[in-house]
Amino acid sequence: MSPRFRRYLPYLAIFVVVCAGVAITETVQRMVSDRTYQVRRIEALGTIAQLRARIESEINSVLYLSHGLISYVTIYPEVEPRQWSELSREIIRGSDYVRNIGLAPDNVISFIYPQAGNEAAIGFDYEKSEKQWPAVSKAIASGGMVLAGPLRLVQGGNGLIARTPIYTNPVSQGRGEYWGLASVVIDSDALFAAAGLESVINGYQIAIRGQDGLGAAGQVFYGDESVFDAPLVEMSIEFPNGNWVVGAIPAGDSEALWLSKGPVRLLAYSILIVLVSLLVALVRLYHTSHGEAMHDALTGLPNRRLMLERVNQLIGLHDRTGLSFALYFIDLNEFKPVNDHYGHLAGDELLKTVGHRLSRVIRGSDTLARTGGDEFMLLQAGVDTAENARIVIAKIQQALSEPLVYRGKEIQISAAVGYAVFPVDAEDLDELIRVADDRMYTAKKEYKALV
Repeated sequence: MSPRFRRYLPYLAIFVVVCAGVAITETVQRMVSDRTYQVRRIEALGTIAQLRARIESEINSVLYLSHGLISYVTIYPEVEPRQWSELSREIIRGSDYVRNIGLAPDNVISFIYPQAGNEAAIGFDYEKSEKQWPAVSKAIASGGMVLAGPLRLVQGGNGLIARTPIYTNPVSQGRGEYWGLASVVIDSDALFAAAGLESVINGYQIAIRGQDGLGAAGQVFYGDESVFDAPLVEMSIEFPNGNWVVGAIPAGDSEALWLSKGPVRLLAYSILIVLVSLLVALVRLYHTSHGEAMHDALTGLPNRRLMLERVNQLIGLHDRTGLSFALYFIDLNEFKPVNDHYGHLAGDELLKTVGHRLSRVIRGSDTLARTGGDEFMLLQAGVDTAENARIVIAKIQQALSEPLVYRGKEIQISAAVGYAVFPVDAEDLDELIRVADDRMYTAKKEYKALV
């Protein structure tokens, strides 16, 4: 080694360390962005899930009330409007959102309640209206209720119009004889206000598209349409024969928390100049504790440590979002005999197969972990009832029902599964684990009693 080379060797070492520091800084930036993005996405999902539930509940409550009038007309199509008025009065009294109710035998409005202020609508022929006939014909063609709007009402304000075709003399096959149309005008402004709809909720800007129930193909009728240019989350609001799509993005300055890269880079590179060796050590430690130490080496799934960390995250989010979740314990049946009869390689292959099959039946937002020898855990956000949890368990059992073929021999697979729903079954991590574990052992006993 020449003296000249030795003179420049320390500078070369410094250059290598600086290059490593730059690479680590960029990696950390991406990890911070990705991690923060996932947390914000879970928060946004919880926010719009609650909003969707409230809107669907308010709409369905109105439609449920109006169903009584439609059923009455179906059975008694010749009854005088006086009886219709009595029913309509009860419907409007039971809801804060119904503006008026109309009946149109043969598509001509002959009854409307309340009549005061709506007299001009009597005698209106839908078939002669180029503006309203398409929506009416859509309702007739569908055979069910069609929700139009939101749209500007002649009486002022915004509204939804639920149009339902009425059929009399029903037969065993088919709809029966077409009688006419029932329409219910709903005050959408009041309904949305009661559902808690605002332009910004929990730090997220909200928009809804799908006017006239057209879903993603419909126009944006609430909020800024730019929300749908790159939405953080989207969710469908369902109602009969149509749907809306609600989207959310971080509002205002909160967007910088997970999108802005400049401040993080500036700070990181400033520290790198004076503490490059320390940064290298810290990042190496970070990768050690959050990389291999957080995943199972055999299956590549998260391990118990990472699983418990994510459970604690959802428990913390519940106070802000009200988001429920379910934790499942999955314990394989008769795993030890597989190792005894076929060898540990067969047992390893079985564990990898189970991990792969379970990964195929869960959502991308769920967390599946291997937590012990033949034990797995599954975490699902948004599950809030035991009934929904049992549906998931049935999917798990179905996924494991097919035997594993190992070196030409079939190895049967089954599992005992226990669950706990937060906060229905438990309100802290220890109790949640205890409930799920107890139910898993109960399932294990039931399995042993059958074999």
